[in-house]
Amino acid sequence: MSMITVPRIGGLALILGAALYIVATLITPGHLIGATDAADLDSLVDAIADSPLLTAFAAMLGSVSLMFLIWGLTVMWQTAQSPCALDTFVKFGLIGIFLALVSFLIAQCLNYTTSHVVDHGIGSGTGPDQTETLRTIAIHMQSVAGVARLLGALSGLTGYVVLGFAFARKFKPGVYRILARIVGIAAIVSLIGVVLTEPFHELIDALAPIFTVLSILYLVWWIIIGIGVYQERFGLRIGVTPEH
Repeated sequence: MSMITVPRIGGLALILGAALYIVATLITPGHLIGATDAADLDSLVDAIADSPLLTAFAAMLGSVSLMFLIWGLTVMWQTAQSPCALDTFVKFGLIGIFLALVSFLIAQCLNYTTSHVVDHGIGSGTGPDQTETLRTIAIHMQSVAGVARLLGALSGLTGYVVLGFAFARKFKPGVYRILARIVGIAAIVSLIGVVLTEPFHELIDALAPIFTVLSILYLVWWIIIGIGVYQERFGLRIGVTPEH
């Protein structure tokens, strides 16, 4: 019988998924490479047009990393099966993060499609007579991608608020409990910041680096949680069947 357990597999999935998604985010044109203002869709499309292959690769890498994250979170869901209210809150938080990951997957799909449109065109190619039309299509797709990321951020941050404080109660006193509280507090600050700054593009541009750092914080937290899950530090049990 294999010695690796389901929690260990889930822990590895969380570690790999979070690490790959950090890499995918950092190499996506328009972020660190050819950085643009968050609301400047023209500059964002220009960055993608300058590096369509890198955009496509980052989108594929991001999609695969999201699959691993969802796999790991599914394992976390399976460990919260007690009838106590605490596990109900854990599930609520995970649902918010699941919805965020699906929204981010949609954004990755739109990034990939944008790179294909600006590089290869649609139907009649990328001739001079098609340039303006293709650019307009690319801008519209990036606008939808931005909405997907925004809605994903709102659902994900709501999930992190609940999950962070639920884990802070569920984990034993120590580093993991402290980190869970930090994530919960950071998520509250992020959620308030997103809601208050979303109508004001100037504020979004000014605070974009802070939001990026906080986003990486949440992913690093999943790496740390993944390590703990892999080492079975939380006493997780899955698939326990009563004897007959």
